[in-house]
Amino acid sequence: MVDVTLSVRRVAAEDWPSLSNRFEDLTYEQSLTYAQAAARRIGATAEFICLHDAQGTPVAAACLRVKRVPVLNRGIAWIAAGPLIHPKGGGAPHAAMVRAILSDLRRYVHASGHVLRLRFPVMATPSGDAITGAGFLFPGRVSSYRTVLINPDQDDDALMRALHGKWRNSLRTALKMGMELEAGPISDLSDRFHKLYEQVQAAKGFQPDIPPEFYYPLTGPDFQHDVLIARKDGTDIGAMTIGRTSTNAVYLFGATSEAGRKLNAGHYLMWQAILHCREHRIRCFDLGGIDQDANPSVTRFKLRTGGTDTTAAGPYEAWPTGPMANLIGLAEALHGRLKR
Repeated sequence: MVDVTLSVRRVAAEDWPSLSNRFEDLTYEQSLTYAQAAARRIGATAEFICLHDAQGTPVAAACLRVKRVPVLNRGIAWIAAGPLIHPKGGGAPHAAMVRAILSDLRRYVHASGHVLRLRFPVMATPSGDAITGAGFLFPGRVSSYRTVLINPDQDDDALMRALHGKWRNSLRTALKMGMELEAGPISDLSDRFHKLYEQVQAAKGFQPDIPPEFYYPLTGPDFQHDVLIARKDGTDIGAMTIGRTSTNAVYLFGATSEAGRKLNAGHYLMWQAILHCREHRIRCFDLGGIDQDANPSVTRFKLRTGGTDTTAAGPYEAWPTGPMANLIGLAEALHGRLKR
């Protein structure tokens, strides 16, 4: 086994955007802008760390959202879409490096008495053996994140050829319907998007875990939130929002009116989103998750875009030893019951 020696260092919040941008697998969930807001939302704190090799070169980094149990001052450290393990220009890390990164993360978190949970970025999924070899388990209580990834850095012909035949035909029909596209930041277009979103929500009766309103006020140097709106005869008939960080983007929310559905506005907007990502030099566009059992029609729609069906590694967890870990587990179980 290759011996890898790493050191773990805390990172000031103001230094996190420049550090995290050195990694190819950075997504909005590990951005300073989103992570701090997400932590505040659940009463947690955001902590930032970097792992360096013997030469002092950053080889991994992670934002931890730490939710403490009152009185215990210990709790659960959650790493969403992390740790970041793909330095730009460095290629994928070997298994020994992944084990070393995860082992040092586990020791660092356990030194404070916290449980460590993590889910890797969907575009950077190491082998399960490297993860379990570092002392992590896959509990199976929460479903893994499955999605479709598209590489927008292709010409129109290549992107069009990748589409499923029926999807391509629907797109071609949509492109003949005379729809117009308007694009801009969420700060300018949130009211118009939300009006469409509320119409669809009322019709279908769904409620996301994190509503779009949470994202509207988020502003920062490392998270851009774009809105694409499809219009017909001066009326908004469909919209979608895209979160961008570095060279990665994710579809966040979408809404299409009844009139828009008749014009295949969903196909039109998804195609325009791919082109929008290409314009902004995005190399990986995450279509925002799929669930065959809960939503087969959306799953089929996204799979037919020609992207890659991909599942993120995790969530994995590592528990410290001792009675405190049992108390954390009991507190989490009680919180879950009360929430339900």
